Amino acid sequence: MATLGMAVLLVGAGHTGTSVLPFLKAGQGPRAAAMGEAFTSIAGDASSLYWNPAGLGRLSGWLVAASHHQWFTGITDEVLHGAVRAGPGVLGFGVAYSGEGGIESWTEENQPGDTFGVWDGMLTCGYGTKLSGRHLLGGAVKLVTEDLHVEQGWGAGLDVGFQTRLLPRLSVGAAVRHLGAAWFGVGMEGLPTELAAGASYVTAGIVAALDVVVPFDNVPNVRLGLEYMPVKELALRAGYRTGPQDLRALGALSGFCAGAGFNAGRLGVDYAFAPYGELGAVHRIGLRLGLEPPMPATTGGLSVRVMDAESRQPLEASLLLSGVADTTATAAELDLRDLEPGTVVVQAVKSEYRPRQDTFRVVAGRRRQAMVLLEKVKRGEARGTVYDAGSREPIAGRIVYRGPALGDEQVPATGAYRLRNLPAGEYRLGISGPSEEYLPQACTLVVQGGQTLQQDFHLAKRRQTIVLEGVNFETGKADILPQFEPVLNRAGEILRNTSDIRVELAGHTDPREINTREFPSNWELSQARAEAVRQYLIARFGIAAERMTAAGYADTQPVAPNDTEEGMARNRRTEFRITED
Repeated sequence: MATLGMAVLLVGAGHTGTSVLPFLKAGQGPRAAAMGEAFTSIAGDASSLYWNPAGLGRLSGWLVAASHHQWFTGITDEVLHGAVRAGPGVLGFGVAYSGEGGIESWTEENQPGDTFGVWDGMLTCGYGTKLSGRHLLGGAVKLVTEDLHVEQGWGAGLDVGFQTRLLPRLSVGAAVRHLGAAWFGVGMEGLPTELAAGASYVTAGIVAALDVVVPFDNVPNVRLGLEYMPVKELALRAGYRTGPQDLRALGALSGFCAGAGFNAGRLGVDYAFAPYGELGAVHRIGLRLGLEPPMPATTGGLSVRVMDAESRQPLEASLLLSGVADTTATAAELDLRDLEPGTVVVQAVKSEYRPRQDTFRVVAGRRRQAMVLLEKVKRGEARGTVYDAGSREPIAGRIVYRGPALGDEQVPATGAYRLRNLPAGEYRLGISGPSEEYLPQACTLVVQGGQTLQQDFHLAKRRQTIVLEGVNFETGKADILPQFEPVLNRAGEILRNTSDIRVELAGHTDPREINTREFPSNWELSQARAEAVRQYLIARFGIAAERMTAAGYADTQPVAPNDTEEGMARNRRTEFRITED
């Protein structure tokens, strides 16, 4: 019975006697074996029946897969998996056999006797389906039997699995495997139940996977897998696993595994290799075959799938097809057969998504997959406050907007407005005040999806004079200082948004006379201050020069007594006077 002992060592039964049928821990299928058995989140072929039955829901056609596993000391596994479409999901079936013959028996007198064989078998049936475009659920039931020559038993088990796509390239999965019990002559014992959870990431022909497996009869283990497809006909695979084999007994190298896959149309061949220390190596080889009936040689087929460009979830959209297929439909998937060779133009329209048009080619004797990716219209918002330009107090009003969306909104007396749920794009806004004495404004805003745009408005009255408070020049100077800019920017916004007004920029001084080479008197100084503001607005806001005049009034128009420093500072001002509208 040395072979049976090695089998126990192979599957790493850490708590001997707590489970039976350890051959259930020897994973099925060469692709998963070559990837370190990190297959919970990426199972999507016929072997999904063993790893995660939810993966059956990914299949679109019929599949059959057979594999042969050659273990050390003559142990062999034969596995057959199949999957067929059935209703909204996929029905899977599996048959597995593991056995070894030629084991020598010994009599009670310690004499060699006849040889015998031991074997295990399993029948499995499962079903996987899509709950939505990215969620899959599946389950499987299995009947198992074991013949150890001196003792026989049988049992039943249940597998349940789930898969979902969190991001366009990131998927996760979880499964409960081998939940059940077996009956032998000595009584009932549990199957080697285990919980598995994993994640996988797909990009540029590379699949990376990570699984964590928690057996009920052993310590948890971690499994890593990698698959690279330089071309669609070839897949290179490698992986590492810390269980179920006992790395302490077999050596750290027994965790490594590798393999390859070869694809030729509907036919595929897979191979996996794994060392097991002094026990030897395990070789797995498998054959895959797609059973979907071929298209007639003179016509072709096209399967059109509409999906969200970001989440890759199926979308039901209005489809208009022209070319060798002339039809309309409202569907997430459209299967077209018996088409003449040529091109098909697909126009897809769905509310809240940008319309899209794609052209696909139909080839005789082939059924092609066509994916139409629709981008969701991203939305943003604009908000701010409407002020009286002179008093800078909030005022009521009305905002009308035109762009990817149309509408208008009344602005309350608080002046605050908020335009919500705007499709991203360019908008033209018209802003009016609470009465006709206010000059209406208009501006262009670019709304970004997922962002809030802040835009305030300062409405001027007809023929109004606005003191640019804060633009109080230093004595004897006409330089624009950085602290002036917020006030001057408000004036620039008024001019830019109220395009049909002309203004006078009036400069003023205090009564202290000045006589310098640059400014012979207060008249030149006040004129220079007004001109400095004019040039700033031209350069910063692109205001047409003919819309603004600059005038200096020296100290002839004071607004405060000149007997204090504060009063004289107020008189050194610049005013914004609307002269024409």
